[in-house]
Amino acid sequence: MEQDAIKAYYGWAEIDSVDPVVAGSTGTWRITYHVGKYGVDDGGVIKFAWRDVSDWAYPQFDDPAAPNFASVKATGASSLRAQFEKQRFVRPWRLCVTVDVFDDSLEEGDTVTLTLGDTSGGSSGSRAQTFCKEAFEFRVAVDWCGTWRYTVVPSPVFEIVSGPPSKLVAVGPSLSTPDEEVWMGVKAEDVWGNPCRSYDGEVAIDSGGLTGLPETFRFEPSDRGVKRFEGLRVPGPGIYRVQASDVGNGLYAESNPLRCVPEIDGPRPYWGDLHGQSEETVGTNPVKSYFEFARESALVDFAGHQGNDFQITKPVWDEIKQQANTQNDPGRYVAFVGWEWSGNTPVGGDHNVYYLGDDGPLHRSSHVLIDDTSDIQTDAQHVTDLYAALKGTDTLLVPHVGGRYANLTWHDGDFESVVEVYSEWGEFEWFLKEALEKGYRVGFTAGSDDHKGRPGAAYPGSGSFGVYGGLTCIQAESLTREGLWMAIRERRCYGTTGQRILIDATADGHPMGSAFEAEEAPEIVVHVVGTAPIERIDVLRGLDEVYSYPEAPERSEDRVRIAWSGQRIRARNRLARWDGSLAIEGGSVWNVGGYAFDSASEGITDWDDHRIEWTSVTTGDADGVGFSIRGSDDTTLDFQTPIVSRSLKLGTLRMGPVTVDAGGVDMKVVFEMEPVGLGREATVRFRDDEAPAGTHPYWIRVVQTDGAKAWVSPFYVTLS
Repeated sequence: MEQDAIKAYYGWAEIDSVDPVVAGSTGTWRITYHVGKYGVDDGGVIKFAWRDVSDWAYPQFDDPAAPNFASVKATGASSLRAQFEKQRFVRPWRLCVTVDVFDDSLEEGDTVTLTLGDTSGGSSGSRAQTFCKEAFEFRVAVDWCGTWRYTVVPSPVFEIVSGPPSKLVAVGPSLSTPDEEVWMGVKAEDVWGNPCRSYDGEVAIDSGGLTGLPETFRFEPSDRGVKRFEGLRVPGPGIYRVQASDVGNGLYAESNPLRCVPEIDGPRPYWGDLHGQSEETVGTNPVKSYFEFARESALVDFAGHQGNDFQITKPVWDEIKQQANTQNDPGRYVAFVGWEWSGNTPVGGDHNVYYLGDDGPLHRSSHVLIDDTSDIQTDAQHVTDLYAALKGTDTLLVPHVGGRYANLTWHDGDFESVVEVYSEWGEFEWFLKEALEKGYRVGFTAGSDDHKGRPGAAYPGSGSFGVYGGLTCIQAESLTREGLWMAIRERRCYGTTGQRILIDATADGHPMGSAFEAEEAPEIVVHVVGTAPIERIDVLRGLDEVYSYPEAPERSEDRVRIAWSGQRIRARNRLARWDGSLAIEGGSVWNVGGYAFDSASEGITDWDDHRIEWTSVTTGDADGVGFSIRGSDDTTLDFQTPIVSRSLKLGTLRMGPVTVDAGGVDMKVVFEMEPVGLGREATVRFRDDEAPAGTHPYWIRVVQTDGAKAWVSPFYVTLS
């Protein structure tokens, strides 16, 4: 039915203002539904819905003085009952206010108005979605006849734009020689991590020794908050870091380390995000914008797009392939063609599919949201069906933990050379350990699984995502599909929590991911150049930690760190809420700061000399607080959260860290005197003289003092 006919018979909706909304801003928005010719029967329902990836603050109808209060009113004789519901409309429009019509009906010309952020009772208003959207829609649908059949009516659409600058970011490549040109990027982000598209600040640049950078740069609107400087040179071997500052806005950034070596004979590190979705499935903004953001705003070297298969129609699949192939630019930026096989966990769980070439078959797990079933015979309803269907093709599969987690009961080494250990959904070291425990030879990657239009620079916002999106570093011979592909197949890669931590690891000279035989345990050498001071470098043999450097870490004498971590369960609702407080008795604190909080929706909410309060969620990762303390050994620290409550004496922490198990999946709280760290560069040499005969996966975990982590793909060593 044409839109004019739908509008006439079923009605239409409008918003009081279609001006752009600033991401994360607080305000009042009125969405009005105008009833059509059919009216709305007594027992009918109106839904005001928005995409389930959105983190627009959930409306509440109970307390007019509290934040996010919402109200509903109508003209006409009927009564209304409104409530906010999650997952009560058709994916991806599962967040909605449901308005029941009763006691009478609505007739043509009547209106129903939903006010989000009704301030008449003292509420501060409603907080808007925290990430940008080219065309945000409040989708209005009506069950006009009381039959549970909904008709979507013409609905209001508007833009969500970035806010003022809150942070500068500087990124660049990790390795170069003096003979080649390099680049460096500087960008401004708002408090929620959106590039500030209207930023016009002047940035002072300390090149750190690089040549070709200007001393200052004034951003223009055409820069859209991001500037990539090309044609730079590094004068000679060493570690270089570029600094940028906007004094007027109080902003400062330091780039990731750029290591210059005399020559490069072999692979070099490339950074990218292999995993995310656009609005064609359950994400935000079109797939064209998705690939463009990764290249132009996140400044990554490569990206993949992994839409849920049961939403990929034939036209959508054609568009995904067209954009990946059009934007693929060997030597500058690589875009992979792919999709996500999204079977439920009992039949295999989420697996990302990547093709080497420009095309590949689409074997969906189901057609549940696709009306055209003409190709349903090509479905792979179990992951083993997927393995069989893809035999003989140039395909990579990457099991990962998203909403659904991959079921590692099944594994095909011909396709699955790596597993994903980290994404915006959380940190999943349990997943890689399960793969190793089962004897699978896999390397490690990290990505974002971004749904918010920001692959490669994916902040969690204030919704179901728990952490900043990860990155994968691939050590490849060339920045091409073929070069990256071969490196992933050979497990020459590692994942990080989103920071470009530079790691070079070998075992008897073999690169990460290698499988080889040896008569004695190999010497493992790890060289790390961090983006912050390095706290420790761990070497693990399978599930066992066999070495940690430094063996006796230096700790502060007067500064405490308390960090909580883990997730409730392995499945979708894994988020653990740690909102809590710390009371100090017999002492006082100062210089209080957060540890590894992930977004503006988390962090310290209040503190004074004797008390600290915070808001925090974890999904496998760690959050925490650090503070300087005055007190004796008898000073008491009283830690209170809904998950763990514990009182400890300061003297106990001075004797060593205290770890409290909190159940769930790797949930715990660690109380300790704060580690000082090793500086930002460290080299470790280790030989496992106690290793028994057999095949062992040796892998490396790097932890920085800011909570950032990296996981290096194992060496598979067979000892005779």
